[in-house]
Parts: sequence; C-alpha cells; structure tokens
Amino acid sequence: MRKKRTRYGILAFLFAVWLTGCQTSTAPARTETSTRKSLAPQRVDIRGSIIRSQYNEGQVVLEVEAFGTSPDSRYNRAYVLVLPTAQMLDTEGNPISVSELRQGQHVAILLRGGGRGNFVGMGVARKLWLEEPSY
Repeated sequence: MRKKRTRYGILAFLFAVWLTGCQTSTAPARTETSTRKSLAPQRVDIRGSIIRSQYNEGQVVLEVEAFGTSPDSRYNRAYVLVLPTAQMLDTEGNPISVSELRQGQHVAILLRGGGRGNFVGMGVARKLWLEEPSY
C-alpha cells in the first residue's frame, strides 16, 4: 500500500513538472566564480542548503532552501527531483551519484521546469553542483 502511494506521489510530481512546461533558465553558460569554491555559474535557479531529501527507487526529491534573497538565485526554496541521469559535480569537478547527496550540503542547481514567481521552484535537476560552505 505504501509503495503504491509513493509511486502515485512521484507520478503526481512529474505530472506537475510536465504541466509547468520546460522553461529555459536565464543563467549564463559559464561565468567566473566569486570567493566561494564552486564550479557553478554565478546565476542559478537555486543556491542553498539541502534541508530534506527523500530517496525512492533510484530517484531523490530534494528540498533546498536558499541562504537569503540574492539576485543570483531565482528561487528562495525549491523542490527538486534528481534523477540518476542528471549531471552532478562535486567541488573538484568530479561526477557524483545520487546516493552522495546528503542533508546539510550546499548546492547550486539548474532546473528543468520551474515555479511561479520568485519564492518556490519545482522541477527536475538538469545540473547540480556541490559547493563548499562560505562562512
């Protein structure tokens, strides 16, 4: 019963992403990074910390909260479906797997899909970069 409800939940999430359409990001392809150590472009859809992750059958749904309002981040909070086919890189540029994503990690994500307005984004991750915390 629980497995069936989880599948329906994932299907509902994917249907909602499909309804929003494939928006293109306004992020540039590559820019210089600031003092933080990151390979991500300066402008991304969401840059923040993973506050919740839920793993199911090779897919992960992340809830990412931004560190604060920033002109370089499109959303303040995002719900992101991360498929194993998404391009994910660590701070050194090495590929990582879905299983290496943990709560509390700092990430920058470009999404396929999107939200309405500037507060909550929802979509499928195209690219994900791990970042070192900047204290």
